[in-house]
Amino acid sequence: MVVLSPERMARFDRYGIEKWGIPSTVLMENAGRGAYRLIRELYLIEKSRIVIFCGRGNNGGDGFVIGRYAFRDGHNVKVFLIGEKDALKGDAYINMRLFESIGGNIFEIKEYTDKIRMAIKHANVVIDAIFGTGLSKDVAGIEKAIIGDINNYGKKIVAVDIPSGIDGKTGKILGAAVLAHHTFTFAYPKLGQFIYPGSYHTGKLTVVDISMPKFIEDELGIDGYVIDGDMIRSFLKPRMPWSHKGTFGHAVVIAGSPGKTGAAHMASQAALKIGAGLVTLIIPATLNSIMEVKLTEVMTYPVEDNGSGFFVNASFNQVKEFLKDKDVVIMGPGISQNPETSQFARRVFTEIDKPFVIDADGINAFVGHLDLIKNTKRRAVFTPHPGELARLIGVTPKEINENRIEKAKEFVENTGVNLVLKGAKTIIFSTENQLYINPTGNPSLAKGGSGDILTGFIGGLVSQGYSLKEAAILGVYLHGYIADKWVEMHSDMDLLAYDLLNSIGDALVEIRDGKDRVYIEKSL
Repeated sequence: MVVLSPERMARFDRYGIEKWGIPSTVLMENAGRGAYRLIRELYLIEKSRIVIFCGRGNNGGDGFVIGRYAFRDGHNVKVFLIGEKDALKGDAYINMRLFESIGGNIFEIKEYTDKIRMAIKHANVVIDAIFGTGLSKDVAGIEKAIIGDINNYGKKIVAVDIPSGIDGKTGKILGAAVLAHHTFTFAYPKLGQFIYPGSYHTGKLTVVDISMPKFIEDELGIDGYVIDGDMIRSFLKPRMPWSHKGTFGHAVVIAGSPGKTGAAHMASQAALKIGAGLVTLIIPATLNSIMEVKLTEVMTYPVEDNGSGFFVNASFNQVKEFLKDKDVVIMGPGISQNPETSQFARRVFTEIDKPFVIDADGINAFVGHLDLIKNTKRRAVFTPHPGELARLIGVTPKEINENRIEKAKEFVENTGVNLVLKGAKTIIFSTENQLYINPTGNPSLAKGGSGDILTGFIGGLVSQGYSLKEAAILGVYLHGYIADKWVEMHSDMDLLAYDLLNSIGDALVEIRDGKDRVYIEKSL
């Protein structure tokens, strides 16, 4: 699913109007009519009480179109305009007059009164058409008061294009925002509808076709994709009957330190469970006896640790020799931030020419050494959570969370590696400068170890011949999908990271067979 920024969507609209000669009134009519038909199908009963709040721009114009069709069908429609009718211009003015021409009444809001609040309370459906995707400043005054009461008293709240008050690019709340049950957006979904808190305020998301031809994407470009099963099925590899363990590669995991052997266990098991032919865990020699007990199918390769339980520089040549004929290196889970271990990790990355999946303390090893990532030009995927990325690039986690897409893009441009920025929602930025937003996942994943499993998934897929980008996309989508299916049967509290491994097979079968479509449609 293609996703756009509000700025690019505006360019799409202008292109349609100026290059093809499609009247802007036609685009507005298509938007309002398409939204109304779906609202009628999903939410209206005979003679429903509908309250529509219209702003002074084109979003308000869409609201007038919806109001006209609802009034024509015999519903009890109240349209409130925030401002004065004579101040409207262009298509919004035209559609306001059309609504009035069939007998509809428009109530101008110049000050906030209890009459407005009572209308919200008694409405079956409240339609938010106050602000569109072009909003750039904080909501205040009458609009803020109305949004507060829509959220407090609205029985069923429907947003037109985007919930008013949500930044269409970042998903941030601009002062106050409508908390919609359902948003009907036009032509394409917008970035801010997939990034929290915008995603939460959007509710269920439905894209309304307004007759934009698909080839416009080639003309004007896009801002990213929302991952779905169709994308994954386009590159999912069949496992041929004559395959053997060598066919699916040999993944090596460099992980573990005292107190953190669980991370090594989970990452290496995940790589094997996702389909790697062979997995070897490189572990400090002092910890090997522990891993020999914990692991069965995964092999271990103990290396010199000077009796410390940490990776040390003395083991580098052992590691280098062992990795010569291996397919991918998964490095970082549980290795600690011991200074010599961090130095060892940097040396492995910069001196050994293999594909890498770097997580956890493997990422922390590069704090203050960001130039090494760029200068090495290694094929790699880095998988930080916001705190790790913040440390790495010298900002705060708050800055990352408020500008996830922008900061991810900057990191990839500055380093030349692929990035999986974990969180709600996880995003992937590839070295081709392409954004992918993952729709799966829930708070059950907010638990120690789930990131180690994801790292193992991605590395295990790389070992089977998937590109780093494909492995990241499939690994992230599958990881969240399993968690979502778990919550359907259990809760969002009791999932353990290791539970993710037990459901891989069922999830992969569902995705291969296209059964995930129904689930994703429900979640959007």
